[in-house]
Amino acid sequence: MSIIDFIKGLFGGEPNEDANQSTNVVENKSVNSEVFVDRNPTIENVARFVIQKGVCKGADIQRYFQIGYNLSGRLMSQLQQKGVLDSSYNVLVDANISDQELAQLLSREIPEISDSTNGFSGSGFEVKIISSSLIDMESSIKPYIPELSKYESYVVFDTETSGLSPQQGHEILQIGAVKYNTLTGEAIDTQSIFIKPSPHCVIEPAALRVNGIDIEKLKQTGLSKDEAINTFIEFIGTCPLFAYNAPFDMRFLKSTCEMVNIPLPKNPVCDVLAMVRKLALPTENKKLGTISEHFGFEGGCFHEAIKDCDATNFVLRKIYFNNEGKPVGKSVDDIHSNLYRNGVKLETYIEQNMLELDVYSRLTGEFLFTKTIRQCAEKGIYVSYSTVKDLEQTLWTTDYGIRLHEDSIGKLEPDIYYGKRLIDVYSRTTGEFLFTKTLEECAGLASSLTQKKIANATLEKSWLGEYGFRAHEEEPQTKIDRDFTYGKRLIDCYSKEGDFLKRYDSISDIVTELGFAGDSPIKTMLRQDKITYNLNGYIFIYATSEQPIQKIEGAPLTKEAKRPIYVFDIDGNYLNVFLKITECTAAYGLQAEGVRRCLSAGKPQYNGYIFRYSNTPLSDEELAAARENYAYRETSKVEN
Repeated sequence: MSIIDFIKGLFGGEPNEDANQSTNVVENKSVNSEVFVDRNPTIENVARFVIQKGVCKGADIQRYFQIGYNLSGRLMSQLQQKGVLDSSYNVLVDANISDQELAQLLSREIPEISDSTNGFSGSGFEVKIISSSLIDMESSIKPYIPELSKYESYVVFDTETSGLSPQQGHEILQIGAVKYNTLTGEAIDTQSIFIKPSPHCVIEPAALRVNGIDIEKLKQTGLSKDEAINTFIEFIGTCPLFAYNAPFDMRFLKSTCEMVNIPLPKNPVCDVLAMVRKLALPTENKKLGTISEHFGFEGGCFHEAIKDCDATNFVLRKIYFNNEGKPVGKSVDDIHSNLYRNGVKLETYIEQNMLELDVYSRLTGEFLFTKTIRQCAEKGIYVSYSTVKDLEQTLWTTDYGIRLHEDSIGKLEPDIYYGKRLIDVYSRTTGEFLFTKTLEECAGLASSLTQKKIANATLEKSWLGEYGFRAHEEEPQTKIDRDFTYGKRLIDCYSKEGDFLKRYDSISDIVTELGFAGDSPIKTMLRQDKITYNLNGYIFIYATSEQPIQKIEGAPLTKEAKRPIYVFDIDGNYLNVFLKITECTAAYGLQAEGVRRCLSAGKPQYNGYIFRYSNTPLSDEELAAARENYAYRETSKVEN
């Protein structure tokens, strides 16, 4: 049995009735379609699947068609023999292939493979076997733009062929090439090269219907293959090359160069279709006509080489260049961002990630950068589209402030509630600077403190708990005005006329020095909002500033307050102390009125006793007056 009979027995042989009933043709050509087929898929279905997908992987075929490893392997081998895949399972067929063209390609009998590199025996035409050099050539084709800074121009080229695969004897009929200015994208020069087909060229009528080439006219006016290749090489020079589905064009170019023994040009080659396949474009397919129209190209795409070059260049400029003509990054994210800015419709989930956000420092409010949602996520700034799509104010998240992109905002007010914000902390009782801490650390000073409360106190420069909080300064103040309403409060003492006398640290100091019996009347006066009287000739108010007020409104009305009564003899010796006048009169058998007159300095002594509200030692003048008065009183009693 020949290999052809064996292959026919597997896939191309006469199907039995059961096989016809079980085979299900995939009508939906989209590789994203969730269509499940029976376990005996046709070679046409598998071929269409890998062509639309642009890559052939056994695992994808197994999963999509729900078949086993062995069957998928046989199918891939069959596609290699049919010229759909190369020896490395790269797709050789243009994604624009029609159903009729694909059917013609798959209907060809598989020729016996000889050891000769000239082709297949018994095929009736010369078919080149893919060499390792061709595989190397295809692996050098990149899906992204090469470094263009050293090139003033680049070339977009396209081939029109007599069929789909040089392995099947198809040849290049036309090479269209357009040279473009790298900076502006404007066409500099155009070259359309028509090539005379060789006698053994296989010409597919379906291919001619697509490209509209007149074969008879081409045989008379077309250039020879060596002349055409040399013309093309001279035109491209050292420029980088771009093509839509570049592997397809490069395979035909490689085959033609081998026919005339001319080395394949070593120019860098970029496949625009390879990048298009990586993009999230909501198109039904990735054909050049579909993609260029989706990108906004209005020049038409008619499978004529020069027009196809223009369409390819339009797509290329949209993908790889911004509106200012400058190249963008080669990553898919960079290109998606550029397309989004250029107004090209993307898949919804991508467009949501392309929403541009202005990012600011949460600590200082300074503008940092403008990034898409996706790019923000790469920097660890995670926000969802639903959160920011209608954002009208600043969204604070982690260390950043987020706003929808605007050109006019250069700085924001920083977030006063941000935990890493620095705060200068002062003592509430003394006003002394204590330390600098973050807002988060300040909240740990007391259980009653929260970041929000501290932030508000900082904003209002008010007191909270035991502390005063201020926004951090490079050189914090050594002291601020203390809170005179908090903690150990100072007391200013005034005369009944309103003149400042002295500042006291506590009520107990007043009681001791001014001779009050207790602190209750002083506390009562301090609690009053308005001074309406003086207390034993004194007015007391809490200190309200670092420097006391020198003059206040006086209060002539005197309110007597209980004070200790100290008793001395006329020699100045301390005898006793009483809290009430009645106690004095009872102890010494005296009249209350006499004691009062002595206390108010109306008389220097009473019956040999001196009464004072203070226990301070009596002066010599006071003692002399007391003795003189006492002697006079005693003489008066004897005479009477």
